[in-house]
Amino acid sequence: MWGNNKTTRWTVLLIVAIIMMMGYVFWDVVSPLTTNLKSPLEQGGMNWTTAEYGFYAGSYSIFNIFLFMLFFGGIILDKMGIRFTGILATGMMFCGALINFIAIKYISALDYTDLKLTLFGLIPQHIKLQVLIAALGFGIFGVGCDITGITVSKVITKWFTGHELASAMGIQVALARLGTASAISFSPIIAMNFGGIQASLLVGTILLLFGFIFFIIYNLKFDGIIKERNIDTEDDKEPYSIKSILTLLKNIDFWFIALLCVSFYSSIRPFLKFATDIIVEKYDMNVIAAGWITSILPYGTIILTPLFGYINDKYGYARRLLVAGCLIVVVSLLLLLSPIGAGTAWMPIIIMIMMGIAFSLVPSVLWPTVPKLVPLKQLGTAYSIIYYIQNLGLMLVPMTVGNIVTNYNGKINYTPGIIIFIVFAVFATIVACKIKK
Repeated sequence: MWGNNKTTRWTVLLIVAIIMMMGYVFWDVVSPLTTNLKSPLEQGGMNWTTAEYGFYAGSYSIFNIFLFMLFFGGIILDKMGIRFTGILATGMMFCGALINFIAIKYISALDYTDLKLTLFGLIPQHIKLQVLIAALGFGIFGVGCDITGITVSKVITKWFTGHELASAMGIQVALARLGTASAISFSPIIAMNFGGIQASLLVGTILLLFGFIFFIIYNLKFDGIIKERNIDTEDDKEPYSIKSILTLLKNIDFWFIALLCVSFYSSIRPFLKFATDIIVEKYDMNVIAAGWITSILPYGTIILTPLFGYINDKYGYARRLLVAGCLIVVVSLLLLLSPIGAGTAWMPIIIMIMMGIAFSLVPSVLWPTVPKLVPLKQLGTAYSIIYYIQNLGLMLVPMTVGNIVTNYNGKINYTPGIIIFIVFAVFATIVACKIKK
């Protein structure tokens, strides 16, 4: 049977993992260019403030949170299926990226607008129109990217349940990290040699077009195999109901996983948005060198995440891996906060290696745990709830850090921002200790 064919399973994994990898490229394509964004117009920059960049980075999650798009995405996935949801989500990723690119390319950085809604000061009231439209595009991209994420997770669960599920999810996460690493490493080089920030955004947008095409290929070639060969589980054939959602919401272990997800990712993902700039400021480096050092974090996960996924499949140790990963983040951020190695290259390298290990440990255990807690018919909804809670942190943390570091003593100082990351990492460690085996 095709469903038990190892080559087919791993081909499916490769296709959907590459789609997510392209999404992560665009997610982080601007992250290493914060220094360029904040540079004056006469120096080729966009003259963005740190608060404007913080709003832009947080706008990824704004529609997911306030319009409950992830809830709708999870329900659509469980009701309408993988084909429809995947096309919708990958199409939204591409369209959002295109709007983002158009805003940076064609809207002047000199045009401003005033906002009535500022989310208690998290969004600048007097803001560049360019930033606002770019954030609109990034928010649409965020909806598509997260719904694509839960769709890909369900695809992998369908194909690998009863096989190498944790290893498969580990490889998917590893390729996603390759996308992040590639963006952080090469985006400054592309921007420097091919026309600025717009060039990096254009490359990311084109990759998302290929991602949309790849999902069409998956639908045409592989999705029918599952239906023809009756690979779907009995749980997945049961009718979807409100009662099943309520059953999910009563699952205490599920809520621990959700809390761990939001606290752990809030300590790392927003940090990556500012990491290059932090290294430039603290360790006195140029942007390209700082970008390559930052990329150590995701590059390390490419090998380690599948390795830890294999260990989880083979030997277990899930809770120990979760606690160890969270503790490593705490220690890494404390080292970043300390004066040790200031002005040197070796200290940020060590910090990024440690955080790369942590960023491998936790996701390699976290994501394969969800299908063990909930039946397949609820999986889209379960992932959408987790992603929704995660998005709260991914929106509020970069916006808060962007405002705090701008206003701190009238100059840029990342110390209070790093403290915020540490608080989330400590909370993640506590939650990981509470999770049952």
